[in-house]
Amino acid sequence: MGQGISFVALNALLMQRYMYEHGWKREDFANFAVTAHANGANNPNAMFQSRITAEAYARAPMIATPVGLLDASPVCDGAAAVVLAPAEYARALSPAPVKIRASAVGMAPLAVHDRKDPLALEASAISAQKAYAFAGIKPNDVDFFELHDAFTIMAALSLEASGFAERGKGVQLALDGEITLQGRVPIATMGGLKARGHPVGATGVYQVVESVLQLRGLAGANQIPNARLGMTQNIGGSGATIITHVLEGMA
Repeated sequence: MGQGISFVALNALLMQRYMYEHGWKREDFANFAVTAHANGANNPNAMFQSRITAEAYARAPMIATPVGLLDASPVCDGAAAVVLAPAEYARALSPAPVKIRASAVGMAPLAVHDRKDPLALEASAISAQKAYAFAGIKPNDVDFFELHDAFTIMAALSLEASGFAERGKGVQLALDGEITLQGRVPIATMGGLKARGHPVGATGVYQVVESVLQLRGLAGANQIPNARLGMTQNIGGSGATIITHVLEGMA
């Protein structure tokens, strides 16, 4: 950042390196944006409530090559809130309380060039592994993942660092449709940062609120059938500080 580089440019560098190391093309990232917009279309609180196509993604103007307009989430206004209470009081406050099974933080150097491996998203791996251990679960126990898709490359790196895909294979999940509501790892179930919008300070709480809707069976057309465990992950500083929560619906 001392050289004037922006968050968009940092993500462009990461995406360029990822494509170079793993042989992907820019158009291979399209389904991250397409999926988010498809889910946002059914969310009345989403900033963008219209679907997009892979063709529209390919035609989108470049912001910082290879990051195009449809690779990036929009910064927007927004507010979200949660009510926290001891478990013994939860049922008095709500007929369908949600339990925090785990909450963990991971940290890495703020400067991307100071990290051991810029594409490893180490803080994500640390926070996710801590959360899994605290909750006593594994990645395949998670019914949906509200990740921090500020950019399509961050979605791919988060899936890999959190154990849902091998290194370099996060994009394959999107290509195979595994990140859709019907897929193996549904992400951005209410539109994510990409379609719902990215109100920055409110984003992490928004993810929790949307997860609660899923776990209470109140997600409408975007409902994941029989959702019991949801995971949220919020990123700061292009991967410097990452917080992961595991939430569970209480029967």
